[in-house]
Amino acid sequence: MFWKKAARVALHKMGGLAVLRNRHRREFGVLMFHSFGEQDETNLQAMCSHIVRHFEPVSLSDIVEAIDGTKRLPDNAIAITVDDGYKSFLDYGHPVFRRNKIPATVYAVGGFSDGRLWLWPDQIEFGLWHTSLSSIRIPTLAMELELRTPAEKNEAISVLKETLKRTPNAERLIFMEQFGRLCKVEIPPNPPAGRQAMTWDELRAVAAEGTEVGCHTQNHPILSRVPDPVELDAEIRGAKQFMEERLGFPVRHFCYPNGRPIDIGDAAIRCVREAGFASAVTCTYGFNSVGSTDPFEIRRIPFLSSYDLDYSKESLAGIHLPAQVT
Repeated sequence: MFWKKAARVALHKMGGLAVLRNRHRREFGVLMFHSFGEQDETNLQAMCSHIVRHFEPVSLSDIVEAIDGTKRLPDNAIAITVDDGYKSFLDYGHPVFRRNKIPATVYAVGGFSDGRLWLWPDQIEFGLWHTSLSSIRIPTLAMELELRTPAEKNEAISVLKETLKRTPNAERLIFMEQFGRLCKVEIPPNPPAGRQAMTWDELRAVAAEGTEVGCHTQNHPILSRVPDPVELDAEIRGAKQFMEERLGFPVRHFCYPNGRPIDIGDAAIRCVREAGFASAVTCTYGFNSVGSTDPFEIRRIPFLSSYDLDYSKESLAGIHLPAQVT
């Protein structure tokens, strides 16, 4: 504990963070957010003030032009990305980024923004938190989930999500059709408060104010679990066309669902390239280099709007990167 406190003093009071920023100054970082909360606005504002003071905010389009060799990125370049297209970005994230003149890219799921679905990981959370069952046996997945306590429910949610990410997409879809009956919970057709999607009108509104709108597939499958090339094309190229028709402007940037190497696959990367996107972001963690980064395999740094300022500063400097599943 003493050494941990001493290390933090060295980072924050003795210039350690400046040393780390200088080490990464020729690289660019891409922060990855998902959702935002009203209670986190103070932390998010503090983080943005720190970014404006010590980094150079850039857009995904700036990064693509730098990789193409048509633009030069400044030292300590940082970009903001937001996955899934939740309405909480509009309510609590976008106003803070805009106030601080920090560009952002939000990745929407076509069917989610269209009001035809809500994200399957959120349905898993809803079902397991609302069930009155003390355990659930799932023969098709060879598992039994204990649900007696909040800790057991959290563990069950994590285990079930990870199992379904490794499950062929067709089998996952069948499971999700049966999931409500399995839990003895009625899964509503529309997501609950805090998990709603931004509408097309709302996406157009933030785009008019400088936010880049990217594509996060049509239905949010794990792309490496989609073996049918026709279905894969529909999730990528088809989603791009679908979004462009509804938004009325080009959609140039893509985000792989879950985004780890095991979740993407060569076929998906090839399809994204051929679909006409300019970039794609992953959930491989770390910084990027203009000279060596593939624009369709951009690394990111996971971030939460709830991070306090010290933790935000450390994460921006490259500390706290989680262990990577490859």
